[in-house]
Amino acid sequence: MSLLGCKADISVQQEPVDPVVQEIALAFVERPLLISEDEPFAPQVFDPSAFNPGARLILKQNAFADSPERDLTSALFPDDALYDVKDLVASPDGKTLLFALRAPDIDNVPDELQPKWDLWRYDVASASLSPLIADQQQAQRGHDVSPAFLADGRIIFSSTRQLKSRQILLDEFKPQYTALDEDLNAPAFNLHVINADGTGLEQLTFNLSHDLYPTLLPDGHIIYSRWDNQSDRNMLNWYQMRPDGTDNQLVYGWHSHNSGAEQSRVEFGKAIVLDDGSVSLALSSVDAPYYNSWPQRIAIDIASDNSQPLAGQTLVEPAQTPLFPWAFDNTGRTERAGAINSYVPLKDGSGRYLVSWSPCRLVVAEQVLSCAQVEDASELELAQPLYGLWLFDTVKQTQVPVRPGQEGLLVSEPVVLQAYDNGAFLPAKPTLDTTLIDENAAILEIRSVYDFAGSSSVDLASLADPMQNTASERPVRYLRLVRGVPLPPEEVLDTPDFAFGVSRRQLMRDILGTVAVEPDGSVLVKVPADVPFNLALLNAQGQAVSPLHQQWLSLRPGETRSCNGCHTADSTAPHGRVDGVGEADPANGGAGAMAPFANANPQLIALPGETMAQTAARINGVPELDEALRYIDIWTDPARRAPDAAELVSYQDLTTALPVGVACFEQWLASCRLRIDYPTHIQPLWSLDRRRFDGQSNELIADNTCVSCHSRTDADGNARIPVAQLELDAEPSDLEAAHYRSYRELLSNDNEQELVGGVLVDRLVQATDADGNLLFVTDEDGNLILDDNGNPIPLMVTVTVNASMRAGSALQSTAFFSRFGQSGSHQGYLTAAELKLLADWLDIGAQYYNSPFAVPEQ
Repeated sequence: MSLLGCKADISVQQEPVDPVVQEIALAFVERPLLISEDEPFAPQVFDPSAFNPGARLILKQNAFADSPERDLTSALFPDDALYDVKDLVASPDGKTLLFALRAPDIDNVPDELQPKWDLWRYDVASASLSPLIADQQQAQRGHDVSPAFLADGRIIFSSTRQLKSRQILLDEFKPQYTALDEDLNAPAFNLHVINADGTGLEQLTFNLSHDLYPTLLPDGHIIYSRWDNQSDRNMLNWYQMRPDGTDNQLVYGWHSHNSGAEQSRVEFGKAIVLDDGSVSLALSSVDAPYYNSWPQRIAIDIASDNSQPLAGQTLVEPAQTPLFPWAFDNTGRTERAGAINSYVPLKDGSGRYLVSWSPCRLVVAEQVLSCAQVEDASELELAQPLYGLWLFDTVKQTQVPVRPGQEGLLVSEPVVLQAYDNGAFLPAKPTLDTTLIDENAAILEIRSVYDFAGSSSVDLASLADPMQNTASERPVRYLRLVRGVPLPPEEVLDTPDFAFGVSRRQLMRDILGTVAVEPDGSVLVKVPADVPFNLALLNAQGQAVSPLHQQWLSLRPGETRSCNGCHTADSTAPHGRVDGVGEADPANGGAGAMAPFANANPQLIALPGETMAQTAARINGVPELDEALRYIDIWTDPARRAPDAAELVSYQDLTTALPVGVACFEQWLASCRLRIDYPTHIQPLWSLDRRRFDGQSNELIADNTCVSCHSRTDADGNARIPVAQLELDAEPSDLEAAHYRSYRELLSNDNEQELVGGVLVDRLVQATDADGNLLFVTDEDGNLILDDNGNPIPLMVTVTVNASMRAGSALQSTAFFSRFGQSGSHQGYLTAAELKLLADWLDIGAQYYNSPFAVPEQ
């Protein structure tokens, strides 16, 4: 047997001798390595809807090489039809297979009308194959992949159906559509659940990119892979939730993406539960050159990352350890032990695994040889892999063939039809609030926004004491919730690039509202359920003072979610975990006894452990999100000092067009959103009549209208240099004709201009080197080029005028806002409501439009 040459690392046996093993039926997916003559199979980690035709689902009667095989799926289609199969899973009783199947392409049909991925079921006893959803029209309403069995017999899977999300679109007066992922390349997959008979479909997660590979843990929770793809993030991490979608939290991987062999980049895909209940992973790179992976055991019970233990735990070795005792890895380098694509444990206490394994093979003088036949294989070309199925015994450190590999084919996703314990049953979370469920709302609690991994960034006791600090002295005054706008596919509406503005980083955003932060940094507020949102901490002016939160959070109806605090980008400490499990003790321990807070209003009596937000909500009711910056001092004891002045900065005070949705907040609903579009809501600020007249004589005292100074013509139509080289008119920009000139002038660097012969032209100056020496025009050899008089020709360059605003940060737009602050040259020119409008718009990304349906047809 040619594979015997590889037994330098693994002892290879011819056939299993265990009669129990021989009786185990198994299934696997077989696919060609070449989809077409010049197109190799390439797994699309970030596109679950990708179609790789040519796969087959094979059932093998017994786990030894000569046992008969049966092609389960090819009979569904004509002989020459090419379909795809993936995501194979076996039921806990070993009697059923579930898998995703994508029917062959239909000629001359557009992409959006091609077949979708469906879930299918194979019943072993009756040898019958059937779709999980019998109604073909219903089945084709979305791509369905990644199925898994729940303890109560229901099936959880990943789907583009976006059932609840589409209903919420209707509440927002938008058409129902399947939203794209945040790369705008494919429909977004979220987790759904369905009864075994195909009824009772429900959406559970609400990520704006993909949620994939749900797996039931022994304790009844679901672990799955989430594509964190917001802003600058692009990675698959592990999240965990209850089967009803509550208690959804990041559990592993955020800081572990360079943990592959040689610190290579890896993603956290499908979790595999081992025989002992621990969790493993076929750790793989996005572009695995050999379709190979590095099987790892992941210690998620004591760690949140490869080198980050949970609070109270100690890592004596990395959280990720090799699952097998042989030298496998996820890189393309030569390993004499060969390569592993995928695997499944036998759950019988034997330490055995059914493994898709390829021997190490090299091309030497156009011949394929075993690596064991070559003394130094490191510089030689790897041959095409030869993945077959093998039974690995990690106790005896042997392997035996189950299904030998065949040239040009990839055998993957093995499963064994063996009964196993599928984990505990977790019912719906018992603490859900029925009143909130009726409102499609939930509650978000933060113990203190000043808590960073259990350490406070301020003196919390002093800050919470009204006799030591006033409201104006608190660094964080408000919390803003921002929702990502689901973007439609182009067959529904083609969103042009210019609609996003100068940066696509934030795509489009709605504001869900703001809420005041209490003196101890605590927050408790009612939020819309089943809506992805992120958080920003605001100062008194409504400007974000925290980095963008780069995880989408969402709560189920009726859920209350509490977290200890916030997070910093350079910290790897676990945070945001349910009930703080695995985190450091909260910095804000809350009230020590049933009594008023220190030096605070004696009428507000706290219960032990309560934060100020919890006490206020219990006594006065749960706050709702607001369109305004609204603060009322309830904490100062009037007998000790006068309470801080109430604050109200409301969009209702604008005299220009109000952001879309302001009226909804007069009686808050879970569907309330605020939308700001530059042409409709920001541009009118610059042209608003801000002239001031004498009350008696009606004489013009001042003209603070923005375009009166910041335009290239004066009141008489004469050309001039705009004040501060800034133009705020609504003429088309020369950088992007679909944008107003004002938009690009505020957000893009520009060239300084001068008036020459009544015409504005770019000002040119002679360039200098780093030492300030004047530069002249030279040829390609560095020699000076002289003019007709024999003089060197000055090298002239434009003068840059820096943008005064920064998309994504009002706080870093100081060149603009400082002019309107205390002692600024424009103090009082813009109202507080107008400055809030600008801060909100800048912080969420300074988009040109924040709804694809607001973009005019071109």
